[in-house]
Amino acid sequence: MSSHLTFKELPCVLKPTSADEVDPAAYYRANPDVKKAGMDAKEHFRLYGCREGRIQWENEKEVNELRDKKVRALKFKRKSSIDRRAGESINFLSRELIEKFQIPDSPPVSANQYGEFLNQEFRDHPTKLFLDVGAGLRHRYFSNVINTEIYPSICTDVLCVGEDLPFEDNQFDKVMSFAVLEHTRRPWEVAREMCRVLKPGGELLIDYPFLQPVHGYPHHYFNATPQGHRSLFEEYCNIQSVDIRPNQTPIYSLWWILQLWKTGLSASDATRFEELRIKDILASNQAKQAEEFFCKNLSLDVQKLIAAGSTLVATKKI
Repeated sequence: MSSHLTFKELPCVLKPTSADEVDPAAYYRANPDVKKAGMDAKEHFRLYGCREGRIQWENEKEVNELRDKKVRALKFKRKSSIDRRAGESINFLSRELIEKFQIPDSPPVSANQYGEFLNQEFRDHPTKLFLDVGAGLRHRYFSNVINTEIYPSICTDVLCVGEDLPFEDNQFDKVMSFAVLEHTRRPWEVAREMCRVLKPGGELLIDYPFLQPVHGYPHHYFNATPQGHRSLFEEYCNIQSVDIRPNQTPIYSLWWILQLWKTGLSASDATRFEELRIKDILASNQAKQAEEFFCKNLSLDVQKLIAAGSTLVATKKI
């Protein structure tokens, strides 16, 4: 597909540094809550947006024109039943899918950016076609990258769920997904779908968390061990490696868990918690530590985010 397009790379998100840089229309489209509240865009930025790090869309006309070219060149296994206006994402999220996958009207937005090594790969291979499943809000828009999501944004090309990708088989040179599978209801089905649309000999690049607290975009279902990660794809692909990258080292898990733990304590308990040494925590077994203040006084909400496990009790439906 991309061989028919001239390679382009466009910045599509701008973080204003002053109210003078605020384009009200672009600001409202990036921040629909501001428009809904009826606030003047520049005034909102002066009072709140600058401090909150609010953004606005950039190069919308050029991005929309490029999206139209990309969508026309893609091969889909079915037609979208939802009318699409020029420049918009093509929408495969039927009401049935929205209800089945419990997709909220305004899901939280993930906005992590590609590493420079990937940006350079897109530039170095302008005729290859890349698929980013669950792309979130990317700040750069590439002519050879198709972005899927469950919510529309400036960079979203196709609205769909990963369990039912709307593309024909064997279409993409590389399929990528970064910290997305834990948010899918059936990651084994998403894995199957990603492999289905990948060309024979094509490459997968999948980042999948293991020891991470609960975090929702908009839901969080399954983490995976490296062995579990491998098991999702080995039926369809020859696994080259399952390794631990610098951003996946244990300190990220430990730091995140401890930060959340502290937020679930009162101010006085949080201060005492910060003064603990690793030696203090390892001084006795878990059952004894569970009686200490930092366990007994931890809020139930935070316990649910970082618990060691959960126990289900149920009765079979009649």
